[in-house]
Amino acid sequence: MSALPAIADEWSAELSAQLERPVRVHFGNARRNVIVAKAHGRSLELRLNRHFTTAPPDVRDALVKWLRSGRRAARACKRLDEWIDEMSKTLGAPQRRPVKIEPRGDAYNVAELAREVRAACFADELPEDIETRVTWGRRGTVPARRSIQLGSYEFERDLVRIHPVLDQPAVPRFFVRYVVFHELLHAVVDRTEVPAPTRGRGKRRVHHSPEFRRREAAYADWSAATAWQEANIKALLRSARSGKPMRGARATLSAAAKETVSGAKSLAKVAQGWLFPDSLTDD
Repeated sequence: MSALPAIADEWSAELSAQLERPVRVHFGNARRNVIVAKAHGRSLELRLNRHFTTAPPDVRDALVKWLRSGRRAARACKRLDEWIDEMSKTLGAPQRRPVKIEPRGDAYNVAELAREVRAACFADELPEDIETRVTWGRRGTVPARRSIQLGSYEFERDLVRIHPVLDQPAVPRFFVRYVVFHELLHAVVDRTEVPAPTRGRGKRRVHHSPEFRRREAAYADWSAATAWQEANIKALLRSARSGKPMRGARATLSAAAKETVSGAKSLAKVAQGWLFPDSLTDD
């Protein structure tokens, strides 16, 4: 039987006495948020990575000072940051769940679209020995918001996911193909723009660099795709939220939209903000 529950009880009693408030400690295996503190009235719930059970006394003291004073306890924060950095190096690479590749959908096969795009646009940059996997993402509803991420590229797994809301007859084939192109362009550009030592180590890369935007704007169906998305973004959002098929999809920009979105650069900015919002996920 694990000794963690007993150790958690000891920590809870000790911290409750030091902070003069009820504290409940839980130990787990979180790698990203190794310290999570949540207040519930006067009581405090504290979730820590299990490696804190081996923390030296000065680190435990720093934790108490941080819980009491937050960032005002500058020295304590510095000591915690140093120890967490050292601890993280001993955790090893996270174990990831295997990804189920499902390229064939009800309306489109994204693997076929990817082969077309590779041959037409990236024949020399994505040769056959570099097999970027392409799959539909998981189905489900999305929360009410004004943007949606229709595609993502995960560098570490060399994996493209396409939002399943696009897998329906109301979405034109050229538009799905454009989203696949966008993500495969990440597969090409990211290999050259992200220095090898920083890959997969938390460094935030530029999602859409000037070179990326230049190449995307040169794509044959770029204008048609950005125009279609601007005319149908609301219908796409409704479909993603409800799980119901799109209705009333439009092929061109409305007159009002043309007045609002003038010029290729403005349209590109609007399209990127809606389809591939940097603030939501790293695509």
